[in-house]
Amino acid sequence: MKCSLKLAGTVFTMFMSLASIALAEPVSFPKGAATPSETCGECHQTLYREYALGVGSDNRSANHSIPATVSSAATAHATSKFTPLASGGDVEWCRACHFAGSFNIPAKGELGKQLPNVANAGEISITCATCHLTPEGKVRGVHKTGNAPHASVAEPALQSSAICAHCHVDTTDKRIVGGQYQTFMEWREDFNKPGLGAQQCQDCHMPRTLRKLAEDSDGAPVAVGRHLWTGGHSGQRLGGSLSLAIIQRDKEKANLSFSVTNIGAGHSVPTGPNARGVYLSVDVLDRQGVSRARKEWLFAPNFSARPDDKAFLEADKKLSGYEGYAQTRADAQGVHEAPVRAGEERLVNWDPALAPGLYTVKAQLRYTTDRFAAPVADDEKVMGSAALLITSK
Repeated sequence: MKCSLKLAGTVFTMFMSLASIALAEPVSFPKGAATPSETCGECHQTLYREYALGVGSDNRSANHSIPATVSSAATAHATSKFTPLASGGDVEWCRACHFAGSFNIPAKGELGKQLPNVANAGEISITCATCHLTPEGKVRGVHKTGNAPHASVAEPALQSSAICAHCHVDTTDKRIVGGQYQTFMEWREDFNKPGLGAQQCQDCHMPRTLRKLAEDSDGAPVAVGRHLWTGGHSGQRLGGSLSLAIIQRDKEKANLSFSVTNIGAGHSVPTGPNARGVYLSVDVLDRQGVSRARKEWLFAPNFSARPDDKAFLEADKKLSGYEGYAQTRADAQGVHEAPVRAGEERLVNWDPALAPGLYTVKAQLRYTTDRFAAPVADDEKVMGSAALLITSK
């Protein structure tokens, strides 16, 4: 009799547990795309540490907050509430990206863009919900999960460049070669369509690893994209994008060419805002190591559809607000080289006047996130270098 009562009690307890699970309301997200990433980080701890702290990356940036207990810097997405500039001040004007309402992912290879939705604006950056929350309030992921505490849906398009286009392209569908904020179209027109590679944005910027989606779940480890998005603040990512070579066109003359080739990026280098730049610096040293000639080129996006040019400085005075400030700042530096497109080899020539003798030509590529400012520690990064011994007669 006692055994029967004990068994009955166990069955009743199990029934009540199952009933409470059945009656439990699934986790919802009333703040929509403004849901703080800390909410998701309660379960997805490793993914959150990558996003918020840069754990596991080589991100280095003077402009990103670096926790005292972590050697790397937070991701650009986690710190995107404001975009700090090395030249001073913060920029807050990309609400279409940073505070977007939940959006549907367009077809693979197509451009998706929404108008700004300031209703969800808050003291937040780009959050997990920005990409993972559907307009219906479900959490989309590459893998379908059946035991998550929230409504879930499998979305293979999370691995396509189309979702990145929501932010990483200007508000127009028109390609402006050499212009800023053209990254998605640079990938689509220069890399994907010509067949230079099949990689999507995530293949390079979110390399996969095997892990559980949530640490406390019973699920087996699966292939998950690392949420680091290494780019302009990663020495490893920069070092694999451009190659540099020095060519002496005439073996008896100082007729030099410098080959800058985009071998590793699926878009132009540099890409994104026009403040980013790549410097090619060349120094010609004599046998005593004394510099006898120097030259520098700048590769950078233009602020608008036309090339930056000092000839427009007077016209810029008629512009107001941020546009006037930004256009004037860009034109003040004058004409520069356009970014190097995916797969492109760019040759720049220089014929320095040198006395007869033996010389060493040293060239270096440096990347900066703010070409309008004086060099800041941890901002400029060396992308590559080359050296060549030449004879001038």
